[in-house]
Amino acid sequence: MRGTQLVFNNLLVLLCSFFLSASAALGSFSPSPTPLPQAITGGVYPFLAEMLAQVNESQLRSYVQTIQEFGPHPTKSPALDALRDYLYNTLASMNISVRYDPWREKRTSGKNIVATLPGTLASNTSVILCAHYDSIAVSPGAEDDGSGVAVVLMIADIMHHYSFNTTVKFILFSGEEQGLLGSRSYARNASKNHESILGVLALDKIGYAVTAEEGRTIQHHANPASAWMITISQTIASLFSNEIGLTVLHLPEDPQSDHESFVEKGYAGTDFVRNAENPYYHTSEDIIDHMNLSYLTNACKLSLGTIVTMASFNPILANNDLKVVMIGSHLSKPAQFSVRIENTKDLLDTANVTVSIIMRQLLRGGVVQTIKQHQRTPCNWSIIKEIRHSWEFDVAGRRFTRGLFILEVTITGRSDDLYFYRTVRTYGIIVSPFRVLMVPHR
Repeated sequence: MRGTQLVFNNLLVLLCSFFLSASAALGSFSPSPTPLPQAITGGVYPFLAEMLAQVNESQLRSYVQTIQEFGPHPTKSPALDALRDYLYNTLASMNISVRYDPWREKRTSGKNIVATLPGTLASNTSVILCAHYDSIAVSPGAEDDGSGVAVVLMIADIMHHYSFNTTVKFILFSGEEQGLLGSRSYARNASKNHESILGVLALDKIGYAVTAEEGRTIQHHANPASAWMITISQTIASLFSNEIGLTVLHLPEDPQSDHESFVEKGYAGTDFVRNAENPYYHTSEDIIDHMNLSYLTNACKLSLGTIVTMASFNPILANNDLKVVMIGSHLSKPAQFSVRIENTKDLLDTANVTVSIIMRQLLRGGVVQTIKQHQRTPCNWSIIKEIRHSWEFDVAGRRFTRGLFILEVTITGRSDDLYFYRTVRTYGIIVSPFRVLMVPHR
């Protein structure tokens, strides 16, 4: 009997390996949508209102006007070199540590500008606020992306008077218009050096609005792992509605801005984008006269509130500190499968999370159904937990529909662990209504 079981288990592994490629052809599965918390515990500094009041429209105008006066400034042009020195000196005048970050990509080279405000508690973890300071060859780049650069400068000038738990980096990238070259180099080096980056907020094209609807809305793009940043921006917009006057629109991931370089390396990354089509985008008429400076000012306030909240976190646990074990068992055991989550740093902090567990049919699509007392129930659960040492979810006494399946566990952070996001999958087969076997994921 043991020999038969060994043969069967080996066959199971081979089947699951084969269907890994099959499932890739069918497309990847997204985690079930999980409600995100509506409030951020302790995330907003009591002096944020004071900071928002320091956002100055005249100074934003001055920054954009100066950037425009350098004329078109594509990567590797003398105009961009001159603008780079102006931006470096402007940040250095704020008594912030500033450095150049040289890069070389695809036979093109340039320099990013990195200003750092050290954190007081989690100094080895950073949040990044960024924009790109290059333009295309025909454009003076007032809105794309003088608007984002001006906001980064303004926020740096305000934040450097305060202290935050987490290190804040203000980065201005070049090479964006050639394919995110500067940010790709930076993100690749950060990943290679195992840098802890909590999240990246990119500001790209945030200064144009004509209609009333455009003037009171802004797009915030994020993939599922970065959606917690939209929760923050929406909360800030709601708490300070009189000061900011913007509604944040939750949109899917945008692959066209510098945050995407970090997303590709597994970091959380999002971007703000105006909610309007600018007819002067990528033309010689991308000038300040066609911008809406009141809208830019509100976008600056929202960006400030978002990055201040992110910097206020004290991230004690990381995604990899939560160990996920998924095991299938035979009918002779009480549980037919179990999911166990272990907090490997339980002495440091608890993990406040929502755990979503779903069993999907690999070939037919849809959710695996269980049968209990003639009632069909989908294998799809969502549970809120505060995990000190470990937590286990067992499923027992049910019949299952036969077939190959994917078991997917998604961990989403809450409260002070809002930045948590992790998805783990394993594969298995239901060989009889009462028998579930899996390739264990440990």
